[in-house]
Amino acid sequence: MRKIKLVVSDFHLGRGRWLSDGSLNQLEQFIYDEKFIQFLDYYCSGEFRNAEVELIFNGDFLNTIQVDYDEVLPYALTERGSLEKVKRIVAGHPEIFEGLRRFSSTPHHSITYIYGNHEPSLLWPDARDYMDQVMGAKTKWPGFNYKIDGIYIEHGMQYHTINKFDLNQLFLTYGLKDPIINIPWGSYFVIKYLNKLKLKRPHVDRVSPFGLYLFFSLFFDARFAIPAVLKLIAFFLGRHFDWRPGQKFPIITTLNIIRDISIVPNLVAYARQILAKKTYHTVIFGHDHTAAYRRVGQGQLYVNTGTWNDIIHLDIGNLGRQLRTTYAQIDYDKQDRPLVRLKIWKGTRPVEEDVIF
Repeated sequence: MRKIKLVVSDFHLGRGRWLSDGSLNQLEQFIYDEKFIQFLDYYCSGEFRNAEVELIFNGDFLNTIQVDYDEVLPYALTERGSLEKVKRIVAGHPEIFEGLRRFSSTPHHSITYIYGNHEPSLLWPDARDYMDQVMGAKTKWPGFNYKIDGIYIEHGMQYHTINKFDLNQLFLTYGLKDPIINIPWGSYFVIKYLNKLKLKRPHVDRVSPFGLYLFFSLFFDARFAIPAVLKLIAFFLGRHFDWRPGQKFPIITTLNIIRDISIVPNLVAYARQILAKKTYHTVIFGHDHTAAYRRVGQGQLYVNTGTWNDIIHLDIGNLGRQLRTTYAQIDYDKQDRPLVRLKIWKGTRPVEEDVIF
């Protein structure tokens, strides 16, 4: 029986393109539902119908931190509130979850889900149980990384202080009626700062790097950029007062964030560190939205699965707007040895598709 594994990341599904009142949801990032449904149907039909196929979500398939921005305390992610966020995402993309049910109901097909930084709500058991229910099968939840056949798979946010979860303190309970998730600063940043900017400039979270975009905006979009910079300063200062027992001391976190920003964390460097231990021959990351396929050592490989969303790159190496529906495919030879390739999903050529900005 043929055996393959498919790795995708960073779809950032929100509540859907349109809200229940018919208005446009400016916080939605993913509009390529039809392309992904074609992808799912392709890999559970034809030559793959009788194959063993594992679909691995390498983080940020959902985007629960950009759901319900009008809540009073949207960053207080209780189990009940988190479940509601996941339900609203499912309701916003019903065809995708129908496709996932078809995929998981195909014999020898399975789904594995690794946590990303845009979906802290999935840390709650109720949210994961609901995902199992809507996808029609018991999903494998390995946690923050997945190790299989000499391949190390991780989303990648744990190497960046602003997005790093405290694995020793995932939940906060002190002085609270209901426990909440101890979300990293990056999640606070999206919820309390970036979401508000996105309502004015819907493309704002699609530009990379964000700091460079904000700098250029001071010259070309000053009416937007100057208040945005002032609010950014206020966010960092205010975060030192919006602090709960159990969280790391904010000043130390701020210094680490400044250090990371100045160094510009490079996921390739962290992949090299993992590969240097000789335990794995391949590292697969997501998170930075930049697809990559690089030989980094003798018989060693770094792969980044990128994103299925439009990205505007300001760095010279990737300058311009890109949409690259990339994914990793792992095939096994007759000796059951894995071969990892980075692919672009073409699917059926559409006659038309939506414009998001």
